[in-house]
Amino acid sequence: MGGQLPKLIKDFIYYEEFGQGKSINTIKSFKKDLGQLSEYLEGLGKDIEAKDIDEMMLRGLLLELQKEKISKRSLNRKLSSLRGFFKYLKSQGVVKKNPTLLLSGPSFHTKKPEILSVQEIQDLREVIDIKKANGIRDRLIVELLYSSGIRANELLSLSENLFDLERRQLKVAAGKQPRMVFFSERAREYYMRYIEAKKEKYRERYSPDILFVNGSGTRLSDRSLRRIIDRYVVKAGLVKEISPHTFRHTFGVYMLEHGMNILYLQELMGHVSIESTRVYEEMVGKPKILKGYRNLG
Repeated sequence: MGGQLPKLIKDFIYYEEFGQGKSINTIKSFKKDLGQLSEYLEGLGKDIEAKDIDEMMLRGLLLELQKEKISKRSLNRKLSSLRGFFKYLKSQGVVKKNPTLLLSGPSFHTKKPEILSVQEIQDLREVIDIKKANGIRDRLIVELLYSSGIRANELLSLSENLFDLERRQLKVAAGKQPRMVFFSERAREYYMRYIEAKKEKYRERYSPDILFVNGSGTRLSDRSLRRIIDRYVVKAGLVKEISPHTFRHTFGVYMLEHGMNILYLQELMGHVSIESTRVYEEMVGKPKILKGYRNLG
């Protein structure tokens, strides 16, 4: 195949290193990945120029690489190198078409998120001692996480002025894009009980600017929140790996099961990409009629 392709690879790598300022590791990857392309094409026994390289040749290369049992991550990286190279060749007028446009890498199958059943939620509720202020606080945490689908950091950043108890609306402002979510009647009940208990317990240290406080009256930390959830999971005898985020996953599945439009759910959960919301579609059983999504059992 002459010296055309090796020269083009060398030119591309020079451009990426000195023109684009790519890292040493990236340049090493380009050299390795495009060197494999050159070797593969030489092995075909033809004098192939860059303009002759088509999608089928590149698919053949990827199949050969797969036989070497390299990881999906490595295979995707090599495909990325090929895409960058042919994009460069097209910009230089060496090729008219980019043969990598229709190539796709191996998909990564992510583990389905853990969710809680209605009975498991009830088991957690029953082991929380609501005779004390901290117990009422913890019950409110469970009810809010479950019925609103907010993130742990959003929960911990809440202040009292973000709640509209009459409409059962809550303004979440911790993320990049503030949004309005809703919560259950049960969450409203425990919110009012908690505020009353908190005022009585902390008196002069009480502040409406921080909703969830620790024993010192300061904002509850993420670590403390996880410990609280862990403690009740053990106490309830649940064997699942449950974190504050598990309630958010449970909320997402519950909403879709009860007929909520996935685009509206995306908005409620604050997902930037719809793909994050679609994860829950695979976990939905037979759809049920949504009577009111603020009334989680």
